[in-house]
Amino acid sequence: VCDDGWSGGSTRAELKAIAQTLEGAVKVGSNSTLTLELTEGSSFEGTIDGSITNAAGKTVSTETGTVSVTLDADSTWTLTGDSWVTELHGSAANVVSNGHTLYVNGVALTGTN
Repeated sequence: VCDDGWSGGSTRAELKAIAQTLEGAVKVGSNSTLTLELTEGSSFEGTIDGSITNAAGKTVSTETGTVSVTLDADSTWTLTGDSWVTELHGSAANVVSNGHTLYVNGVALTGTN
């Protein structure tokens, strides 16, 4: 989720996963917004950060934009690397740290599995 350096640009994305299995790296540029909702037993194995390099090799973002993640009681997020979000709705127990740290508004989340 990134404008790739366009002047004055920004990008907004919403992803609602219902009973889905997701994996991979989610990149959210410093001037962009992501809303991620995991419900009905969905799982996400991956990271969220703002370190983005475009196809030409130019760094277009080094900081994570605004990210809101919602995990219902039946859904999980397994970290594959340190991740950064602005807000987390749901229980920290549904985040499997896997030896990594989830930062919520700059503070390391505690109570993860």
